[in-house]
Amino acid sequence: MTATALPRRAGAAFALHTVACESAKGLQLMWRRRATLVMSTVTLALIYLMIEFFVGGGRIDHPVLTATLPALFAYAVASTAATQGAGGIAEELNSGTMEQSQLTPAKPGLLVLGRLGALTVEGLVPAVVLAALLWGGFGLHYTARPDTLVPLLLTIADAMAYGLLMVALTLAVSSIGALMEVFNMVVMFFGGMFVPGTALPHGAETFARFVPTALGVVVMNTTLTGHGLSAAWADGTLPWLVVHVAVLSGLAWAAYGFTVRRARAGGGMSPR
Repeated sequence: MTATALPRRAGAAFALHTVACESAKGLQLMWRRRATLVMSTVTLALIYLMIEFFVGGGRIDHPVLTATLPALFAYAVASTAATQGAGGIAEELNSGTMEQSQLTPAKPGLLVLGRLGALTVEGLVPAVVLAALLWGGFGLHYTARPDTLVPLLLTIADAMAYGLLMVALTLAVSSIGALMEVFNMVVMFFGGMFVPGTALPHGAETFARFVPTALGVVVMNTTLTGHGLSAAWADGTLPWLVVHVAVLSGLAWAAYGFTVRRARAGGGMSPR
């Protein structure tokens, strides 16, 4: 039995079409559950403001809010990617449609790449809305420069790698919900959403450097205060951010590939 390969151009077109279709499917699902997305955004905003109220001793401390708002943005992207990504895979596993989605000549990496595209949009919607409303509502002062896009994009990539890792764990761990909540709480606290990472004790600050999005928030704060990327490079946070994104992305892709192959071979894509 022989297998024929698509020509290079046809193969590239097929890959692009596969990714686009998966992204479109994810965006359609996002639109259907838009009420849930709105409620989760409102809930996150209330939790954030309530904690900042207590941190400020009964008032909203504008300097603290200025330092933690980028972390809220990063957490909104990361938690949405993790929760919706893992939830979507779990739903497919429990309904038995996960096996059907694998009956395609497309590689699993292409399917998950399209899924990540939709999750990126779904995560950015609440993140951008919250950042814009709180930035304008409290009159926070930032120095918005083009070089801020560098840590911003790296932070989004870090958040999506974290989401992909949670998707991979969903294929291997049946009780992923409880585990993911723990991870999300770690990202929320050590990522600088409640108090700036620089205000943490030395040991906790060191640990936070390994938490997804935490380094991105530090570099974003550096650029938003007008110091530029050169300052972030000089203090070592930008190089470590690049390393963190590369390592976490590689780990997430490897974990997803391994868990998919294992699930295919061991019948792990059937309803649990």
